[in-house]
This record gives sequence, structure tokens and C-alpha cells, in this order.
Amino acid sequence: MDITSEQLGERTIVRLSGRLDGRWADHLSHELDSRLRIGQHHLTLDLSETVFLSSVGIRVLMNFYKKFKALEGSLAIQNPSAQVGEILQLAGLLKFFTPAATAPSATTRTLSASRQHASATTRFEVFDLGGDGMACRTQGDPARLDGCRFTADDCQRLSLPASTLALGLGALGGTFDDCRNDFGEFLALGGSAVCLPGNGSTQCDFLVAEGGYVPEIQSLYSLACEGQFGHLVRFEAIDAQHPTGLTELTQAALALVDAPSVCIAIAAESGGLIGAALRRSPAAEAQADAPWGFPAMRRWLSFSTERLDAGSMVIAAGVIARENGCPEALVPFVRPVGVAGSPLGHVHGAPFRFKPLPQGLIDLQRTIKPFIDAESAHGVLHLLCDDRDPDQPEESRFLRGAMWVAPLTFGAEKP
Repeated sequence: MDITSEQLGERTIVRLSGRLDGRWADHLSHELDSRLRIGQHHLTLDLSETVFLSSVGIRVLMNFYKKFKALEGSLAIQNPSAQVGEILQLAGLLKFFTPAATAPSATTRTLSASRQHASATTRFEVFDLGGDGMACRTQGDPARLDGCRFTADDCQRLSLPASTLALGLGALGGTFDDCRNDFGEFLALGGSAVCLPGNGSTQCDFLVAEGGYVPEIQSLYSLACEGQFGHLVRFEAIDAQHPTGLTELTQAALALVDAPSVCIAIAAESGGLIGAALRRSPAAEAQADAPWGFPAMRRWLSFSTERLDAGSMVIAAGVIARENGCPEALVPFVRPVGVAGSPLGHVHGAPFRFKPLPQGLIDLQRTIKPFIDAESAHGVLHLLCDDRDPDQPEESRFLRGAMWVAPLTFGAEKP
């Protein structure tokens, strides 16, 4: 089978020449998957030169019809050959693929006004959401991680409703004693919480809001932001070989608001993550050289010495501050996101199996819920910059995705 394409407005025409059977079905699946991954959500298949369609080929077409529809996209068929058209008609499937049935809806076409701009490496599209920002509460003392000195007095129960973004060190359980051996990195967004237990496990724990149930976590220290996001930023690296760095995304977030600090949530295709995670709970036992001393570090921490989880979908949450003017309450919790001069931040990320995001204006809770429901997180990382080689620092990078941004205040009032 030969596959060629051309772009007509927002719709891509993909021409299939040859047989769409068991031999070539995977070839078409890979092609359509790659189109979804790069954000082409409105495709028309020209089957005028497709001479045969088997049941395997039909399954591929229906599978991707559902995938495109789930993303508010469309998959149409035009000019089917006589044989292929007859097969689709007899199977009762042609009605699903007619251009009228799959045309982008008026809602999709006119979701919201947006502003577009580009840097040397990244294209940005900004939507104003109208939210008035978030109030940030800090809890605990991150310095107690030195020597792993956390006790029951440091532990607080943190409620995680859908309006709260939170991250820190915590565990899912009823009491400090229940969680003593399980504390590790966590993040919470949109009524869902993901935690990587610090007990040597590579399996994440999850809690999801259902009905009147609100998730809660036992927290040793945390940053919890309550309120509404003011902006949605869609971004895409101009060159896929040079994904957008976390530093550039945090700089873009700060540039959007007139505030010294912001809260961000990210759902994006990973170009590779750099970070660290606890292997052991810092509340299990005090140890003078843990977790930063050598050789204790080997037992207590796992570091990514090269970018991990490229091609996954990353859900991330964090707080970012300008290097000059960082709010005093944030100082114990943040460090440079990148090299000297970059914003300060504290960001946790969880990589999941890849699923493409809908284009345009999207809702945070509806976006992340399918990933949490699938419980496919590969872990939770505290995203860091590896600057051991100052000439070639490494940071987490992203190919394309969405970032929600809100200015922060500290106290009861929001901006």
C-alpha cells in the first residue's frame, strides 16, 4: 500500500493506493497514530485507488473513527472505489464516514478567541479563561528531608477537591502510622491524586473524586493552590528534534501574569524527563547522611541521568516564582528550574501511556481524568535540572501539549 497526503485548510487528505487488508492494516494504523500524535485531528481518507478492503481493514477504520471522535476530530472517507464503497455500504458503515457527518462542529470551530506567538523554538497559542487566580498554602518544612527527620508532628491530612492543585511528599492512608513506610512524591489535580510510595515500589497509588467523595492525603510537606486558572497555553516545539524545555515553559507562564509567582498544570507529550524520586520513606527512620550523603544517596534516591519516558503523556503540577521577588513563603520549597537565571520552581510530573489531546480550548479535569482512570502512571518525579556539566545542562522537555496558568497569592484573598 502507498500512502500520500496533502493539506487542505484544517483538513488533511490521505490517499491510500492498494489493498487495505491484514498485511497493510498495521501500516495504516501507524500512519493514523502518527497523524493524531502531531495534532492532525481532521482527516479525509481518499479511497479511490483502494482496490480491496478486508474485515481487518474495517476494524482499523472504525477504531480510528472512535479515536478521532473522542478528540472532537473527524475521520471521513471520500471517493471510495466501487468495490470498497459497496463493502462499506453493505456493512452499514459508510454513514459514519461521510464528510457531512464528520465535519468539524461550529462549537469546535469557534471555541474561543486566542492569541498566537512564537519563540525561536516553540509555537504558543493562549486562551483567556477568566479565572481570578489561586491562593497558595504551604505546609511543613522541606528542610526536614535532610536526615529524614519527619515525625507524626510533621504530618497533616490534606483534602484534595477538584479546585485544588497540590504537590509534595505524602502517602495515601488513614494515619501517620499507617503511612510511615510509604511517604513519597505526590501530585493532585482536578480531584485526582497520584502518589509513588517511598517503599521501593514502582507501582503508583491513586485516589479519584467520585460523587461526594473528596480524596485526602497524609502530607509531610506540601504546596496546595486553591482557585481558578486564568490562562490556557497550547504549545508545540517547532523542531521535534529539539523539544521545548521546562525552563521556557515556566518563563512563558510568568510572562502571562503580573505576579511574582504562578501555579501551573501541564498535560503534554514528553520529549524526556529529568528528575528524582525517593526510594525509601523519609519518615521510616532518621539517618544523618540521608538522603543526600554518599553512599546513602544510592539507597534513598533514584535519579534520571538521561531524559526518561520520551513519547509518554506527562501530567505535571507545580509552583513557579521569579528569581527576583520570590514570595518568602515559597523560598524553602523552590530551586532553579534550569541553569542560573532561570525561574525558581517546584514541579512534579507523572508520565502515562500516550493518548493524544484534543486541540484548542480544553478543560483540565476532563483532560486528565482518562489518564488517572487508566492507572497507567510510570511513576512520579520531582522534575530537576541536571547541571553537573554546566556546558550541557539537561532538563525535562516536551513536544506539544497544554499548560494551565494562574497567578498566586498567599493568604485568604485571591487577586
